[in-house]
Amino acid sequence: MAPGRRSNIDRSSINPCLKYFIFLFNFVVLIVALATVGLTSWIIHEKDKKINSVIDVILDPSVVLLFVGCIATLISFLGAMGSLRENRCMLTWYSRLVTVFIFIQVVGVVFVFLFYYDNSILISLKIYPEDLFKDAITNYRDDADQQDFIDGWQKEMDCCGFSDDDAGYKAWSNNMYYNCSQDNKSAERCAVPWSCCVLKDGDKLNLLCGSGALEKTSTEVSDQIYTRGCLKAVREWVGSNLFVFGCIIIGVLVPQMIAVCFARNLNDQISIQLSKWR
Repeated sequence: MAPGRRSNIDRSSINPCLKYFIFLFNFVVLIVALATVGLTSWIIHEKDKKINSVIDVILDPSVVLLFVGCIATLISFLGAMGSLRENRCMLTWYSRLVTVFIFIQVVGVVFVFLFYYDNSILISLKIYPEDLFKDAITNYRDDADQQDFIDGWQKEMDCCGFSDDDAGYKAWSNNMYYNCSQDNKSAERCAVPWSCCVLKDGDKLNLLCGSGALEKTSTEVSDQIYTRGCLKAVREWVGSNLFVFGCIIIGVLVPQMIAVCFARNLNDQISIQLSKWR
């Protein structure tokens, strides 16, 4: 059949509403993803970001957004063009990649719940969350983005350091500016960052409010700084916000699952339509 006459043949097997819904949804995601990639690439270029470890990625929002943006760009392009051009290969890869992405997210959620309910399981798998953040403490002053991220985390979660106990603030002794060694001539010797400090209503921020904290016990310093580690704070937050956490998970995963179902449905419709043409 001549290409010019294809528009006159039966196309009843393909639902146009489904086709263009998938296209528009992925087209919007594609535009947002491209804008994110462009913006984060410019930010990383401007600040001359160097990635030396996994923690440099985890604690830098611009790097995380760039990584997610690149993945979203690829997947949404396949979904948009695959639906618009009725390309089964593109739709198949779109479904596969979204499924893999969902699987990765589910694994991440499982690890969060394992960390909350039974940390020994992670230890038996030789997964130590505390070890992941050791470099963050050591390099606190070397990367402004990491520093801001850590300060924001500690301030919002009312925690200090990245341990899973009530003496998380002690982890700051691993930083060359804060440790209590005799060789440390810094004015912040034996201190912790300001974001660890307990601020009451009306108190003004004092950048040296954590002075001398590392020389004191948890009981002695409890009125001055938050002593619990941030991993323990996260564990306690998950425990007290299980419903909210669950709603967030559902809100993130369900649209992706629906997208996979719609794409597979459209792929089947295209397959049926091709069989009719043959």
